[in-house]
Parts: sequence; structure tokens; C-alpha cells
Amino acid sequence: MIRKTIIAALVLFIVYNVVLGWMHPLAGPGQNQWQKNRIAVEDYVDNYQGIQVVIVGTSLSARLYPSLLPDGYYNLALSGQSILDGLQIVKQCKKKPKFLLVESNFYYFKLDQDITEGIFDPAMLYLRKWVPSFREENQPSNLLVPLVKKTQANVSESMDTGVTNKLLRERVTQYLQLPDSNLVNHSVDLLKKDFAELRAEGVKIVLYDIPINCKLENLPGHIKPMKRFEKEFPFGQYVYLPAADCSAYQYPDGEHIAFGSAPKFADWFVGELKRMGVGP
Repeated sequence: MIRKTIIAALVLFIVYNVVLGWMHPLAGPGQNQWQKNRIAVEDYVDNYQGIQVVIVGTSLSARLYPSLLPDGYYNLALSGQSILDGLQIVKQCKKKPKFLLVESNFYYFKLDQDITEGIFDPAMLYLRKWVPSFREENQPSNLLVPLVKKTQANVSESMDTGVTNKLLRERVTQYLQLPDSNLVNHSVDLLKKDFAELRAEGVKIVLYDIPINCKLENLPGHIKPMKRFEKEFPFGQYVYLPAADCSAYQYPDGEHIAFGSAPKFADWFVGELKRMGVGP
């Protein structure tokens, strides 16, 4: 019985991989935040190292979906993670981008060592290349998603006034507080080190601030960290994207750009970069 079970499992494993390699089924965006991030990291490491323009950011920048960006761009923004995590991934890759776009809104998160666990292991690199089922995107549950629901990029968000106002009030309360100074100091030190290493390898760094609700932009929780960031990475020594008009977009929770506003912001974002000579 054990032998038959092992043989059956092996046969199913082989058939599944043959089907994946033959049909290349459409995968979902990820069952949860962790899996979505994992898929993005694996895809970048396996297929997009050396692409001309890479975006490193948080969930705010993750709203710049691949479908909204031109060829030659890769969005490595990781939801719930720090820009420090994205920088570590880019640093570990042999091939570097020409331009690295770095979000400055939330630079003071803790570094998560688990996000890259196994990603750069030589054996896993080989298996992901030749055995499709080892890729996170090809997990059976994730392949079922496109069959039963739309991907997140195509889902409309509720902009109910009562709900959005409640969420905005909660954000206002959060932004009245300042981030932990020790965490800010530690993050600044790591960023200086990362930027220096990447610049030494010929990477051109462009810093940008994602717009948030205008009521939040004038609160201490946004102003003070940004002033510290600009002091440590001053204009002239670093290239900054011009500030976007916060009133031009909608924010369902006060912080993240609405799905409906994302195309408009992406057009502005890419257009400003082209004007600055940044692009593939």
C-alpha cells in the first residue's frame, strides 16, 4: 500500500509538472499578502534580473500594477514590508537595474529576513527553473483563483463616504503620532549603506513620495519623517521625483491610492520619469 501510494504521488507530480510546462495556466495574484510578495520576489529573481527600471516600495507603491507600467519596468514593492527588504533582494541579484526607484513614505520598517528564505539557494533556483510546481505562483490553490474571481487589479473598491471618512479619521489619529526614533535612526543607517553599495555598482537611484490624502500630508507622522529623510538624502546628492498632487486622486482608506485612481497616477508617474530621462 505504501509503495502504491508513493508511485501514485510520483505519477501525479510528474503529470502536474508536464501540464504546467505545456499549458502555462494563468496564475492568480496570490492567496494572501505573504504569497503575493513571494511570487513577486521569485519572478524578479528568476526572470527579471537586469531589467532597466525597478520599483522598491511598500503596499502604497504596490498599486502600480504591472499592467499600468510600460515594458522595461518591474514593480518589486512588497505589501506589509519595508523598502529595505526590496533593496536586499536587488543587492543579492547578480544583474542590477539601470534605475532603482525607491519609495520614501515608509522607510522605517524592520527588515524581514524571512522574505528571501530559500529564494537564492542554488538548488531552489535550479528547481524553479526546470520544475514548474516549485514556483509559488503554480501552487494549485493559486491556479484556481482566475477561474473563480477577478484579480485584485480589476476589482473596484467601495468609496462609500461613511466608510472612507471613518478610515480617514483612524489614519489621522495614527499620523498624529511620530514613528519610533530608534527605528528611524536604524533604518537611515541601513539605507545609507544600501544606497552606497548600489551606487558603487552603477545603479542610479531615484527617490519618490507616493501621494496620500492631503489631510494626512500635513500631519507630524508624515512631515517629520520626510524632513529627516530629505536631510539624510539631500536634494542635489540624490535625484527626487517631483511631488504629486495629493488632491488629484482618491484614497479609500486615506493612505492607499484607489484602484480607480491608479491608472491616472501611473500615467503621471511614468510621464514625470520620462521627462527626467528615467526609463528603459
